[in-house]
Amino acid sequence: MKLAESWVSVRDRLSLMGVEDASLEAEVLHRQALEMDRVGFFSELQTEVPFEHAERVRHLAERRLAGEPLPYITGIREFYGLDFMVDSQVLVPRQETELLVDLTLMAVTDMGLTRPVIADVGTGSGAIAIALASRLSLATVYATDVSQDALDVAQRNCERYGVADRVRLMQGDLLSTVTGKLDIIVSNPPYIPSVQLATLPSDVQREPRMALDGGPDGLDVIRRLLGQVQEKLQPNGRLMFELSPEQVEEAMEIAHEAFPERDVSFERDLLKLPRVIVVS
Repeated sequence: MKLAESWVSVRDRLSLMGVEDASLEAEVLHRQALEMDRVGFFSELQTEVPFEHAERVRHLAERRLAGEPLPYITGIREFYGLDFMVDSQVLVPRQETELLVDLTLMAVTDMGLTRPVIADVGTGSGAIAIALASRLSLATVYATDVSQDALDVAQRNCERYGVADRVRLMQGDLLSTVTGKLDIIVSNPPYIPSVQLATLPSDVQREPRMALDGGPDGLDVIRRLLGQVQEKLQPNGRLMFELSPEQVEEAMEIAHEAFPERDVSFERDLLKLPRVIVVS
């Protein structure tokens, strides 16, 4: 079978499974199996695929068809222009979460911070913390997570990008292990209502439940975070956290109750959907 025929076959099977980017995913699976870059892949479309390579493609395709997230198969997920190592111990970083990095970088400038002290709460793979540290050479970034397995993945990513001396990984519940005052607190907490977990796509259901489950209304972790923030945040500090668009109104009310003297607003993502609550 030629490479082009194999690509089409896997694409069609993924499409039948409901994968939106079936063509791209089929391409990525082939490149992973054949250890090809994109230029090499398209230049070899009319070549025959050796049996052992075809078996490798088949094995990876079966994993994807069984519902395993593509980044777990490739071991890599791109986020904010960086390639992060990921596995089943961490949530797959999403494009919409890049907004948190954008807002934090803007906040550092707006607040006139030269040596910002930032906490990334629920860091997972370390994507947010490392993206910030790679662009803020004088920043100290605390990256917390309740899961030591997740922190092990974050450690490998810190070493990959040479920021292990500035990203301080800490195991604990939210901000419980962080001492001192923080200029900026940023978080992509679990915010999916428990009852909705079973309705998620099969690949999302393979991600760590503790990184998804936000309790009955999806806001349990956010409530606990707001309770801890009050004693950790500088008087002129800023808190930013991601959530689902339909949760914005209720989350803003909760934030107003926790911080009646502060301004509470929201920012929209690239799809113009409310995505991040900002307390400033």
